[in-house]
Amino acid sequence: MTKDGAESQLLKTLDRLPPERYEASVVLSRAEGERVRELAALPCVREVATLAGEGRRPRLLEKAFALGGIVNAVEPDIVHSWLWYSNFLCGLSRRFGLWRQIPFIASQRGDYHARYGKFRLYLTEKLIYNTADVLLTNSAQIQRHLHQRYPDKNIVSIPNLLELPTETWAQPRTCGPDEKLIVSVGRFAPEKGHRYLIEALNLLNREDVAWRCTFLGEGELEAGLRALTAEYGLSEQVAFPGFSEDVFSVLLTADVFVLPSLHESSPNALIEAMGIGMPCIASDVGGIVDLIEGEKDGIRVPPRDPTALATALHRVLTEPDFASELGRNARATIQQKFDSAVSVQKLEEIYRQLFVE
Repeated sequence: MTKDGAESQLLKTLDRLPPERYEASVVLSRAEGERVRELAALPCVREVATLAGEGRRPRLLEKAFALGGIVNAVEPDIVHSWLWYSNFLCGLSRRFGLWRQIPFIASQRGDYHARYGKFRLYLTEKLIYNTADVLLTNSAQIQRHLHQRYPDKNIVSIPNLLELPTETWAQPRTCGPDEKLIVSVGRFAPEKGHRYLIEALNLLNREDVAWRCTFLGEGELEAGLRALTAEYGLSEQVAFPGFSEDVFSVLLTADVFVLPSLHESSPNALIEAMGIGMPCIASDVGGIVDLIEGEKDGIRVPPRDPTALATALHRVLTEPDFASELGRNARATIQQKFDSAVSVQKLEEIYRQLFVE
């Protein structure tokens, strides 16, 4: 239970499930994490267990059998797992026959085929896709891709739950005389592609636009990203303030949002930025194709392409009318595609169908 997007979506989902109809026993496959108290306090959550163990790190098979023991003790109507590792543990436990009669939903909250190598994809197919009764994704693009590969599988797409502030983005927003503020939000991990944004900023630094950039987040690559920023001589223009509990306060003062990821499913950070009406630039990967259409409600650029990213940034920062139009259309797109009440209703329909079966 970290501060990442998938964990946040789990909290929002459990918070919206009516406690008079649902009771959840949550099993954490690794450490508890910083949000476990928030999880345990939700009305529908009955108990929280952790497979991490004490003193010695339990092995994979030990976790699978421990999970099987918990499932048999709780006797749930449905097992619903989130994220690859938990999906894998559930599939392995079910493959051992520890709870085959209980319906199993596996949530794929990423683009596995873009992210993983052949061996992990082999394990994914054998122990997740083949064992799950329902594959649940948050991206229509990923759903289409999975349907092509597994036409006989029950695959459902449900959009992320969305909570936006009442205030919306408006121009002009500046952090100094004639300076434009660029913001990127995300965990500092290789797949988020932050280094390519820094390389794009190095190219943008030669153009006729004054700018600053804020990277909101934390993670394993922060030291390396800071070093790269210093190498390009951009330390005075680029800030790493860490994780923010109030991302929107930063977004509402920025001129453009950038998501330079190498692969994505349906990224919360991009959805939220578009939802408040910001002009956004994102990599042309995964489910982003369902969020940004051409240059109507945002700009898609090839991943790992600093030159294309710098070109898109320069256009947004120097063409205010174009930027405003992107923002207005982005907000309309998100309002059309995302309705949290409808998403929860779809999830409940899946639960009811499996319970009846």
